[in-house]
Amino acid sequence: MKATTSPFRSNFYLWNGVSAIFFSNCLTNVHSHNTMQILVDIDARFKCRVGDGPWLTCKNLIIRENIPHQLDTNGSVQLIIYLDTETTAAKAIKTRYPGDAAQPDLDLFSVISPDQLQQSLLKPDPQSLLTIVSSILRTLSGEPQKNTDPRIRQIEKAIETGRPDELNTATLAAKVHLSESRLRALFKEQTGVSLHKYILWGRIRYAINRIMTGSPINDAAWEAGFTDNSHFHKMLVTMFGISPSQFLRDNKTMEIFTCDHSPLNFETKVYDANGQVEKIYK
Repeated sequence: MKATTSPFRSNFYLWNGVSAIFFSNCLTNVHSHNTMQILVDIDARFKCRVGDGPWLTCKNLIIRENIPHQLDTNGSVQLIIYLDTETTAAKAIKTRYPGDAAQPDLDLFSVISPDQLQQSLLKPDPQSLLTIVSSILRTLSGEPQKNTDPRIRQIEKAIETGRPDELNTATLAAKVHLSESRLRALFKEQTGVSLHKYILWGRIRYAINRIMTGSPINDAAWEAGFTDNSHFHKMLVTMFGISPSQFLRDNKTMEIFTCDHSPLNFETKVYDANGQVEKIYK
């Protein structure tokens, strides 16, 4: 995805099956994703053109996977969520909102508090943002939270905290005393996504985190358990339409998003390497 202007974005957070970013100041070219995309405006309204259709002015928008579209952030700020189509939430959202694109009647601050949103913007806290994203997905899917089998929770934790290059179905099955086939079936039943895909999301997340902390791309790919750099490159482009080198290049400048008065009045300050204010966007 290319932009005709220089975009402003927060850290790009990835979890298993879902990722999120705050995005602003951008008119994109026509592009598509292989994931469901959910856009929630947290200030005013944005514009979006789906396929050859007219420009729509939206507060919220759900775009199906592989649907060409163009986004104009329209002087506002959006929380963009990318959702794996195999997840239970994605399937439920598709059922509730059919068609290539839909504008759900979602009142963001009936789902989360303004303070929650402000804190997630001010502090790079993945858990805080995940809480917000999970609340939005539960509301859109219309599905109540269900109790998860403790063995599946154990597997999820193992994938989150373990070395990605050492994770495989056999070792995970041994942890919870299940056969590999039973674990795969139970995991899909409980989470709505295959164990293989869940491990892949963990590897991508791990590799990107390593790149963001200064590791060379080749080292990050190898440590994350990819066979080589080209394998990691292919997976990242397939998932998000961006290569590892482009991700690294686009995130060389640290951008700090601040809110002086309320989460609905944004001022963006860009600092130089010495911590001095270089530019302010309002």
